[in-house]
Amino acid sequence: MPPRRTMVFGLPAASVVALLLCATGADAQAPAAGVYRCGSSYSDAPCPGGTAVSADDPRSAAQLQQAQEVKRRETALADRLRAERRAREQAAAGQRAAGIGPIAADAAKPAASKPQRKTKKLTLKAKKSGPKPKTKTAPGA
Repeated sequence: MPPRRTMVFGLPAASVVALLLCATGADAQAPAAGVYRCGSSYSDAPCPGGTAVSADDPRSAAQLQQAQEVKRRETALADRLRAERRAREQAAAGQRAAGIGPIAADAAKPAASKPQRKTKKLTLKAKKSGPKPKTKTAPGA
């Protein structure tokens, strides 16, 4: 049985990778044909009243290498922070938001712990005779 090849877009994966490397490498290696400032924007095509602008990279090889190293470190840091955030989100997936809605522990408390409202208990005679009339008293009396 021959080894199985991984296919991408109907082509062997190695071919697709080689094509992508060639395509991106060609863009990276090609020098800018020209950059023109046209008012407040820049273009690669000349425009009426536009001026040619130098787009050369003035950095030395050491500076370019240092920039690549910084990029690599920051990418690694971003990946590590992303993994930490996902781990925290996964750990908090079952937790509820604090202070929103009734808390299950409060709902489970017995009714005796809640403050009771004071109610007047009427005796059987008081119920039959009706409510007592209210009398007004003069202030200061």
